[in-house]
Formats: sequence, structure tokens, C-alpha cells
Amino acid sequence: KSNVVTQLWRTIGRCPKNSIPIIRTRREDILQAKSIRTYGKKEPNSFPQPKPDNKPRTKTAHSYSILITKGRFHGAKATISLWKPYVQTLREFSLGQIWLASGISNSHSPDTNTVEAGWQVYKGLYGDYNPRYFIYWTADGYQDTGCYNLKCPGFVHVSKDFAIGATVGHVSSVGGAQYQIPTSIWRDTRSGHWWLKVYDKIFVGYWPSSLFTTLKDVATDVHWGGEITNNRDGSKHTTTNMGSGHFAEEGYEKASYFKNIEIVDEGEFMKPPVGTYPFMSEENCYNIKPGTDNHWGTYFFFGGPGRNAKCK
Repeated sequence: KSNVVTQLWRTIGRCPKNSIPIIRTRREDILQAKSIRTYGKKEPNSFPQPKPDNKPRTKTAHSYSILITKGRFHGAKATISLWKPYVQTLREFSLGQIWLASGISNSHSPDTNTVEAGWQVYKGLYGDYNPRYFIYWTADGYQDTGCYNLKCPGFVHVSKDFAIGATVGHVSSVGGAQYQIPTSIWRDTRSGHWWLKVYDKIFVGYWPSSLFTTLKDVATDVHWGGEITNNRDGSKHTTTNMGSGHFAEEGYEKASYFKNIEIVDEGEFMKPPVGTYPFMSEENCYNIKPGTDNHWGTYFFFGGPGRNAKCK
């Protein structure tokens, strides 16, 4: 059985009408960041590049197991299974998310615009190793604009029932209950804003079209899947898990998954994507296995344990 994820804060209260829940930023959260300028931001070179144009600009390596489609899109959706992966250090993270992007010529192009949503474990940002629902945006290839969650002006949060960055109440377990978060992002044709919806019924908020350049009208790339960061402590590959920490071929109740994957085309029709292809930056460490069926539509399993006999 698969269950929809809840957030822990909802067990102790609700927000009154015309208000929104906001995660408190603590002094120690900011002190954990490398600098005030980089607090709440991804590093440059943070967009998946199947063919990197040059070496990363940072010491931290990013590893991906993702499904990619290219074209012209007004939205994307998926039901994302939720786990609590082991993350080796507070500077590393593990996530499962949807990326909608435009303006991609290389991984740090100033024209790269993205809107992103999913779950992540990242002690360096949140102060603990609990999985949390997050969002992100950039309008200049992760250079100066954009941030996680509500760490900077940009995303307009409207829901009183959903807290961005809050700890989730339940996570999937191997051989046990599976928990998931249905997530949709789409462009409103009248306003041009990019809206975020979760659980098929909660309209969380929107990224105003004025934030963007290349993403004002259309997304040209959609990615679904997992990402980890690898600091290579001790000159060894990290043991940080992606997804559940199990490889894709282990399947349901062991591997993490995305299911009911769809895109919104320029005619505002929601349908399964065509011409998708998987990308794995380190197949021996983390992998992905796509498929289709009548119940899950377009789907894939993904993940892995990180360092192992074939991944050093």
C-alpha cells in the first residue's frame, strides 16, 4: 500500500485564515553556511549535465540518476516516493525532485532558469537529517538569483496548510509501508506564473513570471529523479545514499520511485512524456530503471548506496 505523506507540524496545530506557515530561521542555521551570501543557495554547476562542458567549479561533485525529456512544456508532474536516506556529512545532501528548466547551454550558463520541487535530507541547511519538502529557483544558472524555499524574495506562498521546508511525518520503509508526495508544477496561461501543487489538492504558491528570462514562457527541459553531493572525504566516494539506498533493480518496497510521470504541453494538455531517456552520472554508485504500465503510467525506480566494491 502507498500512503500520502503528512507534515509533522500539522499534528500540533493549524494556521489561521489569511496566514501561512513559515519555518523559523535560527542563528545556528546561518552559522553552518559557508557564508551569508551562499546561505540557502545551491552551488554553481548544480544542474544535471549529461555531457559536462568542463570540470565542476567546486570541489563538491554532484551525482544524478534522472529521467530527461526535451521539448516545449508548460508543466510537469509525478508522484515521488519519500525515504530517509543516510547522508554522510552535514555538507552533503540527498534529494528526489522535479526540475523544469530553460536556457541550458551548459551547466553554469547565466541563461539557465529553473523551478524545482521535491524532498531532501540536508543537515547543512536544516540542522538535522530529517527529510523535508523543498523548492528552489534560479534565473541565472545558480549564480546570484534564487534560493531554497523562502530564504529570499521570489516564490509567493499562499497555502495555510503546507509548510515549505517542514519535516515530513512518515517515510517509506524496506518491505513496509510506502509514502509518497504527488507534486505538480505548471504555468498559468493568464498570469504566466509557475504554480506548485501537492497532494493533488493543495495549491502551495507560485513563482512569478517576472523572476525569469528564458523560463518566462516555456520550459525546454524536464528532469525527474535523484541527486546527491559527494565531498569525497578522505579521498573516497561518499557513502551518502540516494533514494532508499537500494539500487533500482531491487524494485518496489526496496528502491525509491517516481510514478505517474506526465508533462503539460503548449496546448495545456497533460500527457505522458515522449522521447524520455535516463541519465546516470555514476551507474555503479546510483542507478535508474524506467518503465511503463497501466497503473503507474510512466515510472522509474532509482537510487543506490554510494561507496561499494564497484564505486570508490
